[in-house]
This record gives sequence, C-alpha cells and structure tokens, in this order.
Amino acid sequence: MKASLGGFEIHPLLPLGSGWLDRRQPMPLRTRRLWWVVVVALLPILAVELFVPAREQSQTPDEANHLLGGVRSWKYGDFGSNPEHPPFAKLVAALPVLDVPAPPAIQYTQYFKSENFSKGAEFLYTHDADDMLWRSRAAVSVFTFALALLVLAAGSEIFGPGTGLVALLIFVFEPNLLAHGAMVTTDMAAACCFFAAVYAYYRWRRHPTVWRIIVCGIAAGLALGAKHSGLFLIPVLLVLALIDLFASSSVSEGRSGWRRNALHTVLSLTVAGIVAYVILWAFYGFRYQARPENLVMVPTLGEFSLSSNSPLVEAVIPRLAAWHLLPEAYLFGLVDIADSAKRDPMFLLGTDYATGHWFYFPVAFLVKSTLGFLALLLAAPFLKDLWKAGKWRATLYLLLPALMYFGVSLASTMNIGIRHILPVYPFFVVIAAAAAVALARRRSWGSYVVGALLLFHAASSAHVFPNYLTYANEAWGGPTNTYRLLTDSNADWGQGLRAAKSYLDEHGIKDCWFAHYGWNTNPAYYNVPCKPLPEAIAHMFGGALPPVPARIEGTVLISGSEADGDYWGPGDLNPYEQFLHRRPDDLIANGILVFHGQFDVPLLSALAHSGQARQFAGLQKWNRALTEAHIALSLAPRSAEAHAVFGNILLAMGRTEDARLSFQDALSLAQTDHPQFQMIRVLKIPPIFSSLSGKEMR
Repeated sequence: MKASLGGFEIHPLLPLGSGWLDRRQPMPLRTRRLWWVVVVALLPILAVELFVPAREQSQTPDEANHLLGGVRSWKYGDFGSNPEHPPFAKLVAALPVLDVPAPPAIQYTQYFKSENFSKGAEFLYTHDADDMLWRSRAAVSVFTFALALLVLAAGSEIFGPGTGLVALLIFVFEPNLLAHGAMVTTDMAAACCFFAAVYAYYRWRRHPTVWRIIVCGIAAGLALGAKHSGLFLIPVLLVLALIDLFASSSVSEGRSGWRRNALHTVLSLTVAGIVAYVILWAFYGFRYQARPENLVMVPTLGEFSLSSNSPLVEAVIPRLAAWHLLPEAYLFGLVDIADSAKRDPMFLLGTDYATGHWFYFPVAFLVKSTLGFLALLLAAPFLKDLWKAGKWRATLYLLLPALMYFGVSLASTMNIGIRHILPVYPFFVVIAAAAAVALARRRSWGSYVVGALLLFHAASSAHVFPNYLTYANEAWGGPTNTYRLLTDSNADWGQGLRAAKSYLDEHGIKDCWFAHYGWNTNPAYYNVPCKPLPEAIAHMFGGALPPVPARIEGTVLISGSEADGDYWGPGDLNPYEQFLHRRPDDLIANGILVFHGQFDVPLLSALAHSGQARQFAGLQKWNRALTEAHIALSLAPRSAEAHAVFGNILLAMGRTEDARLSFQDALSLAQTDHPQFQMIRVLKIPPIFSSLSGKEMR
C-alpha cells in the first residue's frame, strides 16, 4: 500500500536504523500512520515558532515600506513606491491590510526611498500597527509553510520518506528560517520560490512532460517576482541541464541521440523561460512604467543609473529600458542593488570594515547555524550512500544550487545579514537529512549519534525562542553574545521594543535613555518612556539628531546594532564604543544592552549640537548656528564632522578664509582617523576645499 505526497508515491518506512531509506522495504500500515502523525505534529510546532514572534516583535526597518509598497501596488498600480524589490512578497503581505487607508500615488518631490520609508512609517503608525503587522506577517508565513512542505516532498522523493521526515524536523527547528519566516520582507519568499524552481526542474528531468516544465517556469517566474536574486536561477538551471545532458547520454545513442536530447532540453528550458518571463511582467501589470498616470520616478532611471558609478550599470540598464525588455521598477531594483552594495559597511566578529568581504557569509553561516546541523552537513561528503549509483545526480541537484549561490555571495559586498543567503538553507537541510539517515543506517551506533545531533539542533533552537534573529550557536557564545559578532538583521534589527517596554515596566524605570536601532520605527508607539539617543542611520543620511548632554545618567539602553559602530565607524568615530566593550548590567531579548549609572558621552552631545547648528544655518540664524558649532567643537575637538560643520557655517557667512582653515582641520582629521570610514556626505566639504591627498574616504 502506497501513500501519495506532492504528486509522487512514497513508502513510509521504519524509524532510524531500521532500513527506512530503502524503498524496497514497504512498512506496515502502523508505521505509515506514525510517519503522517509526526508530519502533522511538526507543522503546529512550526506555526507556534512563527506566530509568537510575529505577535511579540516590533517592526523591523524594512517592513513598513514593504507593506506600503504592496498596498500601493494593489490599490494604485504604483510599483515605483518600493521598486528596489519585486512585488510578489509585498503583494502577499498587503492582502490582509487592503482595508486600511493608504497614502495615494502622487508625484514625489523627494528621493523615492526617502518618500517610501517616511510614508511607510506614517502608514503603519497612524493606524493599528500591531494588528497590521500581525496580519501581514501571518500572510507571508505562507512561504515558510510552503517551503517546509517542499523540503519534505523533495527529501522523500529523492532519498526516501525517512529523509523527508528528518528534513522537515531540521527545517522546523532551523533558527534562521524561523527568524525570517514570518517577516514582511522578501527573503523567505525568495528562498521558497528558488527551491521550488530547482525541485520542479528535477521532477521534470525524472519524468519529462509539458506540464512539469510549465510548473518549473511558473516557479521560476515566482522566484523572479520575489527578489532580484531569482535571476541566479538562469545559470543554476543551465549548469544542471548540462550535467544531466552529458551524464544521461548513452554511448549507444551516438551523436544523433545526444543532439535530440540537447534539442529537447533547449526547447524545454525555453518554454520554462517564456513562462517565467510572462509571470514577471504579470506582477507589474504588463506595464513598463513604474508609476501610474504618467507619474515619474525621482530620480529618473537614467539619473539613478549614473549615480551608481558603475560602467556596467550605466551601459546595460539604459538599453534594457530603451527596449522595454524589463519593467522600469524592476530595472530600478537592479540599479539599487549595485548602488547599495558599494556603500554598506560590514561588522564581523567584533571588527568594523568599511565595505564587505568574501569571508563574511562563510563565517556568518558558521555562527548562525546550529552545531547539530553543521555536523550533519560536514558528514555528508563522506557518506557513500549519498553518492552511490542512481543517487549522485540527485544529490547534485541539491548541492550545486546551494554551492553556486553561496559562491556568488562571496563576491557580494552587501554583508548585512545571513538572510541574503537564505535560499541555500533548504538545499542544505535536505542534504543534512540525507546524511542523518545514511549515517543511522551505517552502524548500530549511528542512530544514537544522529538522534543526539537532531536533539541538540532542536534544543539549541528552542533555547532562543522567540528571539530567533539573535541566534548564535554555542561555539560562539550563544545568542547573548551575538551582538558582539554580527549586526543588523543578525542581531538587533529593531524588533525588541515590546521587550524593552516590558523590561522597563517590570523594573519600574521611567527615567532612561535609549539608542534604538530602526530609523523608521517609533518607540513612542510602544510607550517606551526613554529619551532618545542619536541613531547611526539618521546621522549617516543627515537626519535630525535629538539633543544630548555631555553626561547622561540613570538607565541607558543601547541597541547592539548601535553599539557595534557598523554605521558609525570604529574607535573614536563610534559614540557608543564604550558600551560595546563594557559588560551590560542586563540584556533585553539578546539584543538591547542595559546599563545603570553615569556616562560621559561628549561625542554624542557634539553630534547633536552639530545637527542643531545645521538646522539654525538652514534658517539663516547665523549667530545661533555659530554658537552650536562652537559647542560641538569644544566637546569633540578631534571630530572631523564638527570642524566641517563649523567651516560650512563660516563659508555661508562670507568668512571664506576662516572656513578654509576649518575645512583644512576637518580634512586633516578625516585623513588620519580611519579615513575609510569618514563619510563625505556627512562632512559636506565643498569640492574646492576637499582635496583628499590621495587618501580614500567613504
């Protein structure tokens, strides 16, 4: 008697160590029922792991603008609201909140990203933000459940139902998949659709039919519509096709047989490509223009391409636009990827880097994956069961896409989160599951080793519940040490406001300071009573900074992502440096550091006074601007920014020679104090004064 799963037949077999990898040994009805009971039991566990954090965590920085982008796409056909990401995940997230009034599609007067971030926060926090986030997060979790079932199906079809069940178990307790599994971002949708496309192609290869290649095309189209990384499916499928073509060609068929197979493969991939291309255009309403009703983007695509300073982007994007080969909003996203990758710094293992490096993702993978999962992955290459006749090609369908994706990530300089390589995880999960079952069948002790590793994997993940974003395995000090190793979406991504409010209430704290990470997240919405401290992102983009005295006292809350200095810079450039190297008195949700006492923060105060000086200068209140600039210099005489602000005010007042001397001091300091981290857009030194003496600054 056979059971059916995902359109193919399976033989549920005995538990670990009892030959359940062997399809030739169908098991009794009782065992088959047990197999389904375990499957059905794991899915509610997954639901709890996803929905509890979805309820408890505050908004992360990207969620509000993704949500607004999805709503505007549905209501107004405005795909230029959030063009840096394709629409699929955003459309799904927006479905439950279409009843909420959204800002209309109007002509932008500012940079489209600034407009979307500000309007996204306004859209969220002028309504019931908690309810909107909950509904949207529940909607996007469909990608996680779909991927869980795909992993179960792929493992069962390729290696047997035992592997499928173990793969599901690993998946359900994989902290990185759980961390992003119910978040209004594009990462889980990309992982789900990417895996689905490769799995669909594998199924077509096993039994080529028109319907199966169309399904592959549909999955590929969904991947393209989920995230721009879906484009990487093209080389992945081509490489798999070539391997299959040469491996399956029989000598007896000769050249004519090989040519027939090659032609069949080319035609089939062409059909899949056409289907995917049509689906991508369907996400944009088969319309080239990003915005409806002749509204234009600010900046235009041509201007945005030039700002990337990439010869390849400047050469290719305008041609694709001229021929309308891809939607305008999609092209904006491609340019944005090239632009963002160049400006994002990197924080890894306690060190700030001015830009990304190839070793980021390998190290982050080793830190953020459980030790049980890593052990099974490391064992996989040494298990002959995975490479025996009839299995090696199937194993390559899992191994090659993951390794190719991982390999390309080494060249990426956008090193701000493990979420950017989330598509490798489902492939590695199935491989780890196959390794577990193969190891269990090898020796009598194999079942005990595998059982211990799986239990360790589940326990390590459960230990961090519900704060999966902050996970780090035990070899690196566990989740309470993550903020010292990684930053941004790997640690504190602004999700801890509810936890912070609960902590303050439990301890009766009303007088406090808070350096919160999440520039478009509103602590006041969660009734956090703390006075704000400056945020790095707001500073980097010239936003207003709150006033801060040179000494603060009481309870001080510092986001781990602020303390690490990723967007400030290392050493004296980081106003929170002292907090990173000081043991916190407490830790909220593994990501917010708590300190009690008095703290000298002259650089923070200087930054705030410099910001006020800029504001007064903008109002042409020169005396007050000059006073604020003087105060900033007295607090931080070695701050290049304070000297630059002073120089700009003097220049505006017509005191050109005094301004020149101030700019000279600013440049001298910038060139000697971590020049790679000094930000030109923050210093704002006029070109005529900004000779860099051959030293590069950001």
